[in-house]
Amino acid sequence: MIYGLTAFKKGGKYLIPHETSYTDEYAESMCSLWLKDEIIKDENGDLHHYYRLHAGQPHNIEMALAYDIQCPRCTHNLKQIGRCLNSHELGLYSCPVCENELNRRKR
Repeated sequence: MIYGLTAFKKGGKYLIPHETSYTDEYAESMCSLWLKDEIIKDENGDLHHYYRLHAGQPHNIEMALAYDIQCPRCTHNLKQIGRCLNSHELGLYSCPVCENELNRRKR
């Protein structure tokens, strides 16, 4: 799933996601910033749901770290857990609230 991101206030750094039916190519041409789901299997074989921040315009590290992003599922703030891959594929994010809920259900 690709989530378009809109600043809470014009020019602000707090970003609110909205669901889209965009393809990667369309998001790249239409959005300045967007999140994309990433499902990653850990060393125990458990699947984890993360989000990768993408940017249409090149970002340096300081620019990439400036954003606070709302979780698309629960509206709490996402936490950056992974580094930027390049100037367009920015940090990897996780939601601590959703992750805790998932861990509670596994017990």
